[in-house]
Amino acid sequence: MDIARYLVEKIGPRWAGRDSAAQAAQFVAREFAQLGLQVTTQDFPFLGWEVDELPVLEILEPQPGYASVALMEYSGSTPMEGLEGELRPAGLAGIVPGFLDWPRYAIVDGNDRVAAYLIAHIGLAGWFAPAIPLANPEPFYSFPMAILSQADHQRFQEWLSAGERVRVRFRARGHYKGDYIGHNVIASLPGKTECSVVLCAHLDTAYGTPGANNNAGGIQALFHVAQQLLAIPDRKLTYQLLACDATEWHYLGSHFFVQEARAHGRLKNILAGINLDTIASGDQLFFLAWPQSMRDRAESVVSQLKLHERFRTVEFLGHLAGSDHYSFIQAGIPAAEILFWPCPVYKTPEDDMRFVDEKMIMLGAEIAYALALTFEKEVK
Repeated sequence: MDIARYLVEKIGPRWAGRDSAAQAAQFVAREFAQLGLQVTTQDFPFLGWEVDELPVLEILEPQPGYASVALMEYSGSTPMEGLEGELRPAGLAGIVPGFLDWPRYAIVDGNDRVAAYLIAHIGLAGWFAPAIPLANPEPFYSFPMAILSQADHQRFQEWLSAGERVRVRFRARGHYKGDYIGHNVIASLPGKTECSVVLCAHLDTAYGTPGANNNAGGIQALFHVAQQLLAIPDRKLTYQLLACDATEWHYLGSHFFVQEARAHGRLKNILAGINLDTIASGDQLFFLAWPQSMRDRAESVVSQLKLHERFRTVEFLGHLAGSDHYSFIQAGIPAAEILFWPCPVYKTPEDDMRFVDEKMIMLGAEIAYALALTFEKEVK
């Protein structure tokens, strides 16, 4: 667990574009090189967002107090003094459209105009969710926004259902910033053909979290997979281990990797992308796999490794966003993500090594390796 422990305890929060994320990339590159892999780095500029003031939501009516909110990257700013308005239901926000569509509230000013939005965090698979930092799913529309805890969402629902008027004062401030640099690390194991399988995990974290589950555990698993691949005596395919940056900023690192592969004519050589994200705890397996051919491979791995016996539930999902596998899907490359759930400390400051299960990380690596081997075995 040395890789994950160093990322979590020595470096800590690794918000993309900051020195800590660059340090993480340097560390991961050095560790891959010590395994004997061919390592390159891939730097990319991106339009980021800076926190000026963390969000605060004060309840004015019907019961004065405060609600729990977390920042939303790429959102707009309120005035310095904040803004006041009435809270009204405003449909759903497509965090991951078709999978995570969460209730949205508008804060409406005295002229009946939308001044800001709140998005309620509804926990996956029964997790009663806190407010956690997330990126604005529509960053071009920079209303002041924040993520609302599930408990406060339920409280607002009860008031509104009872006909109560809900008035709030909201304050949040941030600004776009264009001089951030992201850092991908690419470790390659050449085979007898240029056809490749890419295995990836993100090295950055959400704001203010050391990111043990999300996603130092995934990076640790990449090293286990690399060691297994190195042991293949007659390796036919080329394998790339991608530690990508800026996943928390709309998967920018993996998107850049795919974009560069397209620009250099290498996209046609990529047979699949396999992503490891949040695999350090949990007793449920979510296997995102697209297209049907990848779904078939995922099902064969579940059967081969008897994963129905090792998890409380196994659920297959398809063409969904949510992490770096989606950059491959958008490019038409078969892709899968391996996700274990629940993770009660997901994207919180408590996501440290106390909540990491080494056996689960090893199992995540085992699943990713078995999935990669389904391609290796097909090469003549």
